[in-house]
Amino acid sequence: MNTATLVASPQDADVRQAGVVRRYEPPAGWRESVMAALMRGALRVSLKPFLGPPWPFAVQRAALSIGSSLMPQDGRAQVKADRIAHMHVERIAPRSAVRAPHAILYMHGGAFVAGSPRTHRSITRRLCALTGAEVLVPHYRLAPEHPFPAQIEDGVLAYKQLLSDGYPTDRIAIAGDSAGGHLTLMVTVALRQAGLPLPAAMVMMSPAFSLAPLPNTTAYEREPRDPMIRQAWGQDVERALRVPHDHPLADAMQQDLRGLPPALVQVGEDEVLFDNAPWYNEAATRAGSHSELEIYLKRWHVFQAHAGLMQSADEALARQAAFLQKCWQR
Repeated sequence: MNTATLVASPQDADVRQAGVVRRYEPPAGWRESVMAALMRGALRVSLKPFLGPPWPFAVQRAALSIGSSLMPQDGRAQVKADRIAHMHVERIAPRSAVRAPHAILYMHGGAFVAGSPRTHRSITRRLCALTGAEVLVPHYRLAPEHPFPAQIEDGVLAYKQLLSDGYPTDRIAIAGDSAGGHLTLMVTVALRQAGLPLPAAMVMMSPAFSLAPLPNTTAYEREPRDPMIRQAWGQDVERALRVPHDHPLADAMQQDLRGLPPALVQVGEDEVLFDNAPWYNEAATRAGSHSELEIYLKRWHVFQAHAGLMQSADEALARQAAFLQKCWQR
Protein backbone atom coordinates (compact mmCIF):
# COMPACT_ATOMS: atom_id res chain seq x y z
CA MET A 1 0.00 0.00 0.00
CA ASN A 2 1.26 3.47 -0.88
CA THR A 3 1.72 5.78 2.09
CA ALA A 4 1.84 9.55 2.10
CA THR A 5 3.03 12.02 4.69
CA LEU A 6 1.25 15.37 4.55
CA VAL A 7 3.09 18.51 5.59
CA ALA A 8 1.99 22.16 5.88
CA SER A 9 -1.72 21.43 5.81
CA PRO A 10 -4.02 20.05 8.51
CA GLN A 11 -6.09 17.97 6.12
CA ASP A 12 -6.04 16.32 2.71
CA ALA A 13 -5.35 18.60 -0.25
CA ASP A 14 -8.02 20.89 -1.57
CA VAL A 15 -7.54 23.36 -4.42
CA ARG A 16 -8.51 26.16 -2.05
CA GLN A 17 -5.56 25.47 0.28
CA ALA A 18 -1.94 26.38 -0.32
CA GLY A 19 1.46 25.01 0.55
CA VAL A 20 0.54 21.32 0.56
CA VAL A 21 3.45 18.85 0.58
CA ARG A 22 3.01 15.09 0.29
CA ARG A 23 5.65 12.36 0.31
CA TYR A 24 4.87 9.00 -1.23
CA GLU A 25 6.66 5.74 -0.56
CA PRO A 26 6.98 3.37 -3.54
CA PRO A 27 4.16 0.85 -3.80
CA ALA A 28 4.89 -2.43 -2.06
CA GLY A 29 5.31 -5.66 -3.96
CA TRP A 30 7.83 -7.50 -6.06
CA ARG A 31 6.56 -6.25 -9.43
CA GLU A 32 7.13 -2.57 -8.61
CA SER A 33 10.52 -3.32 -7.07
CA VAL A 34 11.69 -5.35 -10.06
CA MET A 35 10.40 -2.89 -12.65
CA ALA A 36 11.90 0.07 -10.79
CA ALA A 37 15.29 -1.66 -10.65
CA LEU A 38 15.10 -2.50 -14.37
CA MET A 39 14.08 1.03 -15.35
CA ARG A 40 16.73 2.62 -13.16
CA GLY A 41 19.42 0.36 -14.61
CA ALA A 42 18.29 0.90 -18.19
CA LEU A 43 18.35 4.68 -17.80
CA ARG A 44 21.75 4.65 -16.17
CA VAL A 45 23.28 2.55 -18.96
CA SER A 46 21.43 3.56 -22.12
CA LEU A 47 20.39 7.18 -21.58
CA LYS A 48 22.34 9.05 -18.90
CA PRO A 49 25.75 8.70 -20.65
CA PHE A 50 24.33 10.16 -23.87
CA LEU A 51 22.48 13.18 -22.45
CA GLY A 52 25.03 15.96 -22.40
CA PRO A 53 28.63 16.43 -23.44
CA PRO A 54 30.57 15.20 -25.29
CA TRP A 55 27.65 14.09 -27.45
CA PRO A 56 26.13 16.48 -30.03
CA PHE A 57 22.46 17.28 -29.74
CA ALA A 58 21.64 14.97 -32.66
CA VAL A 59 22.87 12.00 -30.61
CA GLN A 60 20.97 13.19 -27.53
CA ARG A 61 17.78 13.48 -29.56
CA ALA A 62 18.23 9.99 -30.96
CA ALA A 63 18.89 8.49 -27.51
CA LEU A 64 15.72 10.06 -26.08
CA SER A 65 13.68 9.00 -29.08
CA ILE A 66 14.87 5.38 -28.96
CA GLY A 67 14.37 5.07 -25.21
CA SER A 68 10.88 6.55 -25.26
CA SER A 69 9.77 4.30 -28.12
CA LEU A 70 10.02 1.31 -25.76
CA MET A 71 7.51 2.75 -23.28
CA PRO A 72 3.89 1.47 -23.44
CA GLN A 73 1.13 3.77 -24.61
CA ASP A 74 -2.47 3.91 -23.47
CA GLY A 75 -4.70 2.47 -26.16
CA ARG A 76 -7.76 4.31 -24.84
CA ALA A 77 -6.51 7.51 -26.52
CA GLN A 78 -5.89 8.17 -30.19
CA VAL A 79 -3.28 10.42 -31.80
CA LYS A 80 -3.92 12.74 -34.71
CA ALA A 81 -1.26 14.83 -36.43
CA ASP A 82 -2.09 18.48 -37.06
CA ARG A 83 -0.39 21.77 -37.78
CA ILE A 84 -0.67 25.25 -36.25
CA ALA A 85 1.01 27.90 -38.42
CA HIS A 86 4.69 26.83 -38.67
CA MET A 87 4.40 24.15 -36.00
CA HIS A 88 3.50 20.47 -36.09
CA VAL A 89 1.34 19.32 -33.18
CA GLU A 90 -0.31 16.17 -31.95
CA ARG A 91 -3.93 16.17 -30.87
CA ILE A 92 -4.62 13.30 -28.51
CA ALA A 93 -8.26 12.56 -27.81
CA PRO A 94 -10.38 9.83 -26.23
CA ARG A 95 -11.55 7.21 -28.72
CA SER A 96 -15.13 8.28 -28.07
CA ALA A 97 -16.63 10.28 -30.91
CA VAL A 98 -17.86 12.88 -28.39
CA ARG A 99 -15.87 16.12 -28.29
CA ALA A 100 -13.66 16.30 -25.20
CA PRO A 101 -15.07 18.79 -22.65
CA HIS A 102 -11.62 19.88 -21.44
CA ALA A 103 -8.18 20.47 -22.93
CA ILE A 104 -4.59 20.15 -21.76
CA LEU A 105 -1.74 21.99 -23.44
CA TYR A 106 1.22 19.66 -22.86
CA MET A 107 4.78 21.00 -23.13
CA HIS A 108 7.14 18.06 -23.52
CA GLY A 109 10.51 17.77 -21.85
CA GLY A 110 13.96 17.25 -23.34
CA ALA A 111 16.02 20.14 -21.93
CA PHE A 112 14.83 22.50 -24.69
CA VAL A 113 17.15 20.69 -27.17
CA ALA A 114 15.46 17.29 -27.61
CA GLY A 115 12.13 15.55 -27.39
CA SER A 116 8.91 15.77 -29.38
CA PRO A 117 5.23 14.94 -29.00
CA ARG A 118 6.09 11.36 -30.00
CA THR A 119 8.66 10.87 -27.21
CA HIS A 120 6.10 11.69 -24.51
CA ARG A 121 3.09 9.65 -25.60
CA SER A 122 3.42 7.32 -22.61
CA ILE A 123 2.40 10.34 -20.51
CA THR A 124 0.12 12.26 -22.85
CA ARG A 125 -2.05 9.35 -23.99
CA ARG A 126 -2.59 8.19 -20.41
CA LEU A 127 -3.42 11.73 -19.24
CA CYS A 128 -5.96 11.92 -22.02
CA ALA A 129 -7.51 8.60 -21.00
CA LEU A 130 -7.59 9.51 -17.30
CA THR A 131 -9.07 12.98 -17.74
CA GLY A 132 -11.19 12.61 -20.87
CA ALA A 133 -9.54 15.80 -22.12
CA GLU A 134 -8.02 16.59 -25.48
CA VAL A 135 -4.26 16.88 -25.08
CA LEU A 136 -2.57 19.26 -27.51
CA VAL A 137 1.18 18.66 -27.73
CA PRO A 138 3.17 21.19 -29.80
CA HIS A 139 6.38 20.18 -31.49
CA TYR A 140 7.85 23.49 -30.36
CA ARG A 141 11.08 24.76 -31.84
CA LEU A 142 14.25 23.42 -30.22
CA ALA A 143 17.58 25.02 -29.41
CA PRO A 144 20.25 25.56 -30.63
CA GLU A 145 18.58 25.97 -34.03
CA HIS A 146 15.93 28.14 -32.41
CA PRO A 147 17.16 29.94 -29.28
CA PHE A 148 15.03 31.39 -26.48
CA PRO A 149 12.23 32.53 -26.46
CA ALA A 150 11.01 30.49 -29.46
CA GLN A 151 9.84 27.69 -27.16
CA ILE A 152 7.66 30.03 -25.07
CA GLU A 153 6.25 31.70 -28.19
CA ASP A 154 5.21 28.33 -29.60
CA GLY A 155 3.50 27.41 -26.33
CA VAL A 156 1.51 30.66 -26.41
CA LEU A 157 0.56 29.95 -30.03
CA ALA A 158 -0.74 26.50 -29.10
CA TYR A 159 -2.74 27.93 -26.18
CA LYS A 160 -4.34 30.49 -28.50
CA GLN A 161 -5.34 27.61 -30.76
CA LEU A 162 -7.23 25.95 -27.90
CA LEU A 163 -9.08 29.23 -27.34
CA SER A 164 -9.88 29.35 -31.07
CA ASP A 165 -11.11 25.76 -30.84
CA GLY A 166 -13.74 26.98 -28.38
CA TYR A 167 -12.37 25.73 -25.08
CA PRO A 168 -13.15 28.16 -22.24
CA THR A 169 -10.17 28.93 -20.04
CA ASP A 170 -11.80 27.36 -16.98
CA ARG A 171 -11.61 24.06 -18.86
CA ILE A 172 -7.98 24.35 -19.99
CA ALA A 173 -4.83 23.30 -18.15
CA ILE A 174 -1.16 23.53 -19.03
CA ALA A 175 1.12 20.66 -18.10
CA GLY A 176 4.69 19.61 -18.81
CA ASP A 177 7.73 17.74 -17.62
CA SER A 178 11.34 18.85 -17.04
CA ALA A 179 11.96 21.65 -19.55
CA GLY A 180 8.25 21.40 -20.26
CA GLY A 181 7.59 22.08 -16.58
CA HIS A 182 9.62 25.27 -16.94
CA LEU A 183 7.61 26.12 -20.06
CA THR A 184 4.33 25.42 -18.28
CA LEU A 185 5.12 28.26 -15.89
CA MET A 186 6.66 30.59 -18.46
CA VAL A 187 3.92 30.17 -21.06
CA THR A 188 1.41 31.02 -18.32
CA VAL A 189 3.43 34.11 -17.35
CA ALA A 190 3.70 35.11 -21.03
CA LEU A 191 -0.09 34.77 -21.40
CA ARG A 192 -0.55 37.14 -18.48
CA GLN A 193 1.90 39.62 -19.96
CA ALA A 194 -0.03 39.49 -23.24
CA GLY A 195 -3.31 40.19 -21.43
CA LEU A 196 -4.77 36.78 -22.26
CA PRO A 197 -6.95 34.81 -19.83
CA LEU A 198 -5.07 32.17 -17.83
CA PRO A 199 -5.80 28.44 -17.69
CA ALA A 200 -7.56 26.82 -14.75
CA ALA A 201 -4.53 24.82 -13.60
CA MET A 202 -0.88 23.94 -14.10
CA VAL A 203 0.82 20.58 -13.63
CA MET A 204 4.62 20.42 -13.55
CA MET A 205 6.66 17.21 -13.37
CA SER A 206 10.32 17.51 -12.36
CA PRO A 207 10.39 21.16 -13.49
CA ALA A 208 13.71 22.63 -14.61
CA PHE A 209 13.31 26.27 -13.60
CA SER A 210 17.08 26.59 -13.24
CA LEU A 211 19.63 24.44 -15.07
CA ALA A 212 22.31 25.50 -12.59
CA PRO A 213 22.39 24.29 -8.97
CA LEU A 214 20.39 26.51 -6.64
CA PRO A 215 21.81 28.11 -3.47
CA ASN A 216 22.16 25.54 -0.69
CA THR A 217 21.69 22.92 -3.37
CA THR A 218 21.27 19.20 -2.81
CA ALA A 219 22.20 18.49 -6.44
CA TYR A 220 25.70 17.23 -5.72
CA GLU A 221 24.56 14.63 -3.22
CA ARG A 222 21.72 13.53 -5.50
CA GLU A 223 23.70 13.23 -8.74
CA PRO A 224 25.06 9.72 -8.00
CA ARG A 225 21.49 8.57 -7.23
CA ASP A 226 19.98 10.19 -10.34
CA PRO A 227 19.93 7.55 -13.12
CA MET A 228 19.16 10.06 -15.86
CA ILE A 229 20.48 13.62 -15.44
CA ARG A 230 24.06 14.93 -15.29
CA GLN A 231 24.75 18.52 -14.29
CA ALA A 232 27.00 18.96 -17.31
CA TRP A 233 23.92 18.61 -19.50
CA GLY A 234 22.48 21.79 -18.00
CA GLN A 235 25.60 23.74 -18.86
CA ASP A 236 25.40 22.50 -22.45
CA VAL A 237 21.77 23.52 -22.73
CA GLU A 238 22.35 27.00 -21.31
CA ARG A 239 24.85 27.67 -24.07
CA ALA A 240 22.42 26.38 -26.68
CA LEU A 241 19.47 28.51 -25.49
CA ARG A 242 21.42 31.80 -25.64
CA VAL A 243 19.03 33.56 -23.28
CA PRO A 244 19.43 37.38 -23.16
CA HIS A 245 19.72 38.22 -19.48
CA ASP A 246 17.67 41.40 -19.88
CA HIS A 247 14.66 39.60 -21.39
CA PRO A 248 11.61 39.82 -19.08
CA LEU A 249 11.10 36.04 -19.35
CA ALA A 250 14.77 35.13 -18.99
CA ASP A 251 14.63 33.85 -15.42
CA ALA A 252 11.73 31.75 -14.18
CA MET A 253 12.76 32.37 -10.58
CA GLN A 254 12.41 36.13 -10.91
CA GLN A 255 8.80 36.09 -12.06
CA ASP A 256 5.85 37.47 -10.12
CA LEU A 257 3.92 34.38 -9.03
CA ARG A 258 0.91 36.27 -7.67
CA GLY A 259 -2.42 35.38 -9.22
CA LEU A 260 -1.24 32.28 -11.05
CA PRO A 261 -3.51 29.24 -11.47
CA PRO A 262 -3.42 26.41 -8.91
CA ALA A 263 -0.40 24.18 -9.51
CA LEU A 264 0.50 20.57 -8.82
CA VAL A 265 4.25 19.88 -8.80
CA GLN A 266 5.57 16.32 -8.77
CA VAL A 267 9.23 15.42 -8.26
CA GLY A 268 11.33 12.33 -7.61
CA GLU A 269 13.47 12.20 -4.48
CA ASP A 270 16.57 11.11 -6.43
CA GLU A 271 16.74 14.04 -8.87
CA VAL A 272 19.61 16.38 -9.56
CA LEU A 273 16.90 19.00 -10.25
CA PHE A 274 15.01 18.22 -7.03
CA ASP A 275 15.45 21.69 -5.48
CA ASN A 276 13.45 23.34 -8.28
CA ALA A 277 10.18 21.73 -7.15
CA PRO A 278 10.11 22.84 -3.49
CA TRP A 279 11.33 26.26 -4.62
CA TYR A 280 8.16 26.75 -6.67
CA ASN A 281 5.88 25.39 -3.96
CA GLU A 282 7.33 27.74 -1.35
CA ALA A 283 7.60 30.80 -3.63
CA ALA A 284 4.08 30.41 -5.01
CA THR A 285 2.66 29.96 -1.52
CA ARG A 286 4.41 33.13 -0.29
CA ALA A 287 2.94 34.96 -3.30
CA GLY A 288 -0.56 33.80 -2.40
CA SER A 289 -0.93 31.32 -5.28
CA HIS A 290 -2.09 27.79 -4.58
CA SER A 291 0.51 25.05 -4.96
CA GLU A 292 0.70 21.38 -4.07
CA LEU A 293 4.00 19.48 -4.02
CA GLU A 294 4.27 15.70 -4.28
CA ILE A 295 7.64 14.07 -3.55
CA TYR A 296 8.03 10.47 -4.71
CA LEU A 297 10.61 8.68 -2.61
CA LYS A 298 13.23 6.56 -4.42
CA ARG A 299 12.03 7.81 -7.80
CA TRP A 300 13.82 9.78 -10.49
CA HIS A 301 13.42 12.45 -13.14
CA VAL A 302 10.04 12.18 -14.94
CA PHE A 303 9.47 8.62 -13.75
CA GLN A 304 5.87 9.15 -14.90
CA ALA A 305 7.10 8.24 -18.40
CA HIS A 306 7.15 4.60 -17.21
CA ALA A 307 3.37 4.53 -16.84
CA GLY A 308 2.05 1.12 -17.77
CA LEU A 309 5.17 -0.51 -16.36
CA MET A 310 5.38 0.92 -12.84
CA GLN A 311 2.48 1.35 -10.44
CA SER A 312 4.09 4.45 -8.93
CA ALA A 313 4.02 6.14 -12.35
CA ASP A 314 0.39 5.13 -12.91
CA GLU A 315 -0.58 6.53 -9.51
CA ALA A 316 1.25 9.81 -10.07
CA LEU A 317 -0.63 10.41 -13.33
CA ALA A 318 -3.91 9.45 -11.69
CA ARG A 319 -3.25 12.09 -9.01
CA GLN A 320 -2.63 14.65 -11.75
CA ALA A 321 -5.96 13.76 -13.33
CA ALA A 322 -7.76 14.09 -9.99
CA PHE A 323 -6.16 17.48 -9.38
CA LEU A 324 -7.18 18.73 -12.83
CA GLN A 325 -10.74 17.53 -12.39
CA LYS A 326 -10.98 19.49 -9.12
CA CYS A 327 -9.68 22.64 -10.77
CA TRP A 328 -11.99 22.33 -13.77
CA GLN A 329 -14.99 21.94 -11.46
CA ARG A 330 -14.31 25.01 -9.31
